[in-house]
Amino acid sequence: MRVKFDGVKESVKHKKNTSLRMYINQEHTDYPPHWHTDIEIIWIKESPYKVVCGTQTYDLEEGDILLVCPAVLHEIFSLSFGTRVYIQADFSRLTALKEIDKAFRLMSPALHIRKKNCPESLYSQLCNHLDEIKELYFGSAPPVQMSEGRLGHSLMSFTELDPYGELEIYSILMHFIVLCGKNMASFQAPESVSSALAHKNTISLANVCTYLSEHFTEDISLEDVAAFAGFSKYHFERIFSDYAGTTFYQYLQQMRINYAQTLLSNPELSITDISYQAGFASSTAFTRAFRKSTGIPPSQFRMLNEARHPLPANPQFAGMKSSTVS
Repeated sequence: MRVKFDGVKESVKHKKNTSLRMYINQEHTDYPPHWHTDIEIIWIKESPYKVVCGTQTYDLEEGDILLVCPAVLHEIFSLSFGTRVYIQADFSRLTALKEIDKAFRLMSPALHIRKKNCPESLYSQLCNHLDEIKELYFGSAPPVQMSEGRLGHSLMSFTELDPYGELEIYSILMHFIVLCGKNMASFQAPESVSSALAHKNTISLANVCTYLSEHFTEDISLEDVAAFAGFSKYHFERIFSDYAGTTFYQYLQQMRINYAQTLLSNPELSITDISYQAGFASSTAFTRAFRKSTGIPPSQFRMLNEARHPLPANPQFAGMKSSTVS
């Protein structure tokens, strides 16, 4: 038996005087569906892990890295005991930078970096960045204290970073995201296709994703985008599904929903206004798609976002109304 929560918002408990949180989890614990405005990086040090983001499922193996984009509803399943490194950082103010916002749209709902497929030099760079952040965040704290337990939270709450430590960590995170953005084609290339053809298709499809990130609120059809990519409609539909792990229209709809989640933080916009700004044909179509993707209607998502007494930090999810399911 486990506790089921209705897509609740997590209020991330950042380190004192920062917008950052890092911890090392070794527990065999599932995390129910939740979302937060921080990005979340999960680095699997040992044992497999499963993360469900919206309609996508990511099976993580030892060494894999998953970057979960802001405001994405996700659920985590711990398949066995093992060590995982978590980094959470508030990027809400930085999305004013167009390329940061664009990068998250391209990566959404999450970017899966597979150790076995990632070029060795690139993977080493990414891991070095995460190790740098860990050193800056924890300093000389013994590794045994870097956990989600009470002692780990005490360290996080009552110790501070060195002067300019937060700025240094954010600069490393920015470089991490730049590396991810520039090499996204490498992470998403299908394994089943020959290398030459995969390279050609990957470049074309990466350009398509960039195009969609800039025009997803417009009236876009599969035929138009296939022509833009230089493929027939049916060939494009097949290779896009292989590349993105979802159909073209599902991918486009998810980009619109992610954008709508950002717009819902503005209380001056009505649900109808948001539906049209995000590219939906009607508020009814928007509400139906939003509920299917997140499990809750837009109005409830907005209410959770505006709650004065938000959810305590993982893993307790204390004080929330819940129901138990077998």
